This record gives sequence, structure tokens and C-alpha cells, in this order.
Amino acid sequence: MRNSITVKLILSYAAVIFMMAGLSTSFISLFSDGYILSESNKQLKKYADEFVLNLTTQQSSIITEIRLDLTLNEMATKDYAVAIFNKNNELERHTHYESFSISLEDFVSAVKPKINYEGANVLKHSSGNYALFTRHIYDVDTDERIALVFYMQVDRYGIDRSLFTLYLMSICVATLFAVCFALIFSSTLTLNLKKLKVRANMLAKRRYDCSIKIDSNDEVGELSDAFDAMAKSIEEYDLSQKIFLQNASHELRTPLMSIRGYTEGLRDGVFENTEEICTEILDQTSRLEKIIEDIMYLTKMETSKNAVVLEEATTIQIIDEAIDRVQGIAVAGNINIVKGDIAIMNVMCDVDNFCVAITNILSNCLRFARTEVMIQVRPVTKGVCFTISDDGPGIHEEDLVHLFDRFYKGKKGKHGLGLAIAKAVITSHGGAVHARNKQGGETGAIFEIFLPIK
Repeated sequence: MRNSITVKLILSYAAVIFMMAGLSTSFISLFSDGYILSESNKQLKKYADEFVLNLTTQQSSIITEIRLDLTLNEMATKDYAVAIFNKNNELERHTHYESFSISLEDFVSAVKPKINYEGANVLKHSSGNYALFTRHIYDVDTDERIALVFYMQVDRYGIDRSLFTLYLMSICVATLFAVCFALIFSSTLTLNLKKLKVRANMLAKRRYDCSIKIDSNDEVGELSDAFDAMAKSIEEYDLSQKIFLQNASHELRTPLMSIRGYTEGLRDGVFENTEEICTEILDQTSRLEKIIEDIMYLTKMETSKNAVVLEEATTIQIIDEAIDRVQGIAVAGNINIVKGDIAIMNVMCDVDNFCVAITNILSNCLRFARTEVMIQVRPVTKGVCFTISDDGPGIHEEDLVHLFDRFYKGKKGKHGLGLAIAKAVITSHGGAVHARNKQGGETGAIFEIFLPIK
């Protein structure tokens, strides 16, 4: 069964209120009992001092008896009682009140073990709790000990029933307000979430242009912004996939049409020099094969999590391997590959794949360079930077934005996949690649490759 946010909020608020009410009641009960007991003991000590003072003002036993009766009679309106025990711990006199929950017999039997100890004490009985204060005095004539036990029932001074009822009513009112607040708050929250649900359904139907405005300065607003960013990213990815398929179809169609034309010509006997035509068909087949291999390689680098296997290598090892792969192109174009300042550092990378990225960028620079291509390596924060530059005419400004896009071909470009593959390989290593033109009157392009050191 699905529980709505409104129900969850109401239950949460109510649970918090009742939990706080229970805790506050427990603390009030705990501290009030301790406070009442402490104050009762202080009051009983005061009564005991006054009682004993009245008894000992006269040294005659007759006067003491009279004063004892008078003092006991004065206690008829007091909220405490006194029990007087002789030297044998037998009850002599008392002012036990019927309003006390405990009977006199039960009180005497329960208090006898405590008579021999002077001072404050507590008597806990099934009928109630009592604060005690015991004072020993001695008869002037006989020097016999008399135990005076002053006591009062303290549990009757706890939280008043009417006050407790009022407290419970306030909890109910607070719960009602909490429910109302939860309903108001949840209505706004659920409304925004329903809007996000509609937005998600639109994205599922590939409707990226429909935006739903959500005015909220909290996490829901941030979630809405994240939805918009996600929609934009998905739309761009979807568009790039469509463009990729269109460009791939176009690139594949050209050699296929050429192969088809030559093959039909051979079938119809149009060409006399069949050997030259077969060579052309093989060239177009090789071109088609190269495009398909590049597409498969690019797709693998962009989608496979296991495409990169890291191993330890040095920067000079990577540079030498990449130069060896393009040395033939450099010699054929009469271009000199120069190794500039190269910091020899240990890095973790997939040597073969990373060399493919360096090779593709080198090939691009060799295609446009006039006399030389320079490679440099320098340490940077948290990584190493490979810099590849040429002395060619540089990159057109309109090409810089799309230079690493798939099938984007500038002047002298081939399939438009080389730099896209280079970027995919470098990105799979957690790095980044950027291209720019030289400044300060110099011409040529500069490619900077950042490889993090883990």
C-alpha cells in the first residue's frame, strides 16, 4: 500500500509532538518528585526544630507533658504528622491523619527500622510515598531517649490532575495545528513533485522542449534545475546520436556507391582495364573497412568500462612509441618531429590506447605543418601535460568549437574520427584535451593533453 507524503508528514509531526510530550512529562515528573521531596525534608526539619524547642523550654517533666499535649493539639491543622516512640521503639503518641493513604499500623511497622537513625529519610509504601525526619531527644528526669518522627505524604503534591488534563489538551491542540501545517506544507510539496513527475513523463516521451516552472528555493527547486539540466544533456546527446548516424551513413554511403558503380560496370563490360578497376574497388573497400573500424573503436572507448587497462609507463616511453607510429608520414611529408623539453615521469595509463590518441593528434598536426611538429611534456598540478604544436596555418575559429566532434572534417580532413577518438581515449583516462592557436605573431595549432597522476 502506497503512503502519500501528506500522511507521512502528519504521522511524523504527530509522533514528534507525542514523543516530546512524553519526554517532557517524564522530566517534569522526575524533577518535581525530587524537588517536592527535598523541600518536604527541609520543612520537616524546620518543624522538628520548633517542636523540640517548645518541649525543652521547661526543665520539669510535668510542664513537658503539658507542652507536649499543647504542641500536638496545635498540629491539628498542619499538613504533617508526628509519631513519638519510647526507648523500646513503641508508639507512645501520634497525630496520624485519616487523610493519609497509609494506616497507622502499617506506618508504625514500616517506620520502626528507621527510628534509630536521625535525619531525613524516605518511606516508600504501596499506598504512597512519605518524607520522614527523625529527631532524638532525652527526657530531663529519666534521661530516656524519645524518638520524634515527623512525616508527610509527598506524592499528593505531584502534578495536579487538572493541570495534567490541561497539559493533555494542549498536546491535542498542538497536534491539530501540526496536522494543519502538514497539510498546507505537503500540498505545496506534492504539487511541485507532481509537476516533476509530468516533466519526467515528457522526457520519457522525448519531449525536451517542454519546461515546467517550479518556484521553490529548497531541494525541490534544485531537483527541478537538475531535471532541466538533465533534459538539456539528453537532448544534446540524442541530437549528437542522430548526427552521428547521419554522418556515419554519409561516410559509409560514399565508398559503397563507388564500389557498387565499379562492380556494375565490370558486370556490364563497361571497363576494359579490369585490373585498375579492381584496385580501385579494393581501395574503396579498405576505406570502408577503416571507417567501420574507427567507429567500432570510438564506440568501444565511449561505452565500455573495461576498454582501458592501466599499467605503469614513462612519458618518454609513450612519446617514443607515438613518434614511431607516425614517423613514415613525417618522412613522406618532409616534416621534422622535434622532442622539446620532456619531463620524464611515471604515469598510469593504457599505453596502446593512449598512444593511439597521441598518434591521431600528431597525424593531424603533420597534415597541416610546414616544417616541424614539436612535442613537450611538463608536470602540472595533480598530473602531467603533453603539448603538441605545429607551425602550420592554425585552426579556423569556426572549427575550434567542433574540432573533436565525430565526423566533423575541416580543411584536409579525412573521416572526421581521428580527433574524436583521441578525445574519447583521453577522457576514458580521466584526462582532458584542448586545442588553440599560437599567439604573439606565431602561426600554428597547439594541442594540450592533461593526464592525471593517480
